[in-house]
Amino acid sequence: MSPGKQASQTEAAAPMAAGARLEAMRRRVRLSRVAVWTVIAAGPIALCVAVTSAPTTVAAAPATKPTAVRTATAATDPGGYAQVFIGAWLRSDANDETSAQAR
Repeated sequence: MSPGKQASQTEAAAPMAAGARLEAMRRRVRLSRVAVWTVIAAGPIALCVAVTSAPTTVAAAPATKPTAVRTATAATDPGGYAQVFIGAWLRSDANDETSAQAR
């Protein structure tokens, strides 16, 4: 071959370097796919392990007498607090300068 048609050393090495880079990229893609499939499979595997594992028995704590007596206000229904809050919120006025909402 004539010297003009022969590839220089740098041009001949370039496809090999590009091929090596291409192989490295393919390897990373394969590893990424394996990692993604592993993460996807971990959920159902963990669920199966949790379902098939033996249930733990919990011993009841010994009953002790309460040290303080509860008052009637502590035993009230918490749903009443929501009604009071909603009622106060609906009655509030942003234009009233003395309200906390205006401040």
